[in-house]
Amino acid sequence: MSAMDFTALCLGALIMTVSAALTGFAVAAARTSGGTGVWCEATVLDAETHREWLLDCHRARNPRHALRWIRARAPRLADRIDPPPDVPWAAPGTIRPYEPGGPYAPGGPDPAAVLRRRPLDGIAHREALRVLEDGGLHVLTAPDGDGLCYRLSARALR
Repeated sequence: MSAMDFTALCLGALIMTVSAALTGFAVAAARTSGGTGVWCEATVLDAETHREWLLDCHRARNPRHALRWIRARAPRLADRIDPPPDVPWAAPGTIRPYEPGGPYAPGGPDPAAVLRRRPLDGIAHREALRVLEDGGLHVLTAPDGDGLCYRLSARALR
């Protein structure tokens, strides 16, 4: 490992640690500040180790705003899991759409497809709104075939 690789590794670890600490403070402040609202989270869970990572969080004013946040975050998370071929950060030709008969044979779950499709489902949206208005927990779960589970959730703060 070169000195530059080691430095990059250390800086990456430091950034992740500081980010996790700041996110933790924000979460604790929002949860303990009292009042009403809906707490929203985007997380990734490793099924094997049961470790969970917070990717994003938001305190919404009401259930409708919480579902709006989930609707906005779901496709963004999907694009990070399975980026479209025209993403600006990838060099042209780096990411290519799947071609039937190619070397990659998808057969397992497709979390990106779930995240892109499910928040737009009218029946699921109405059910989620009802659950949140009743003070319950709404969770959109998208497992992948490698033991990770992507979750977008919302629950009332009372």
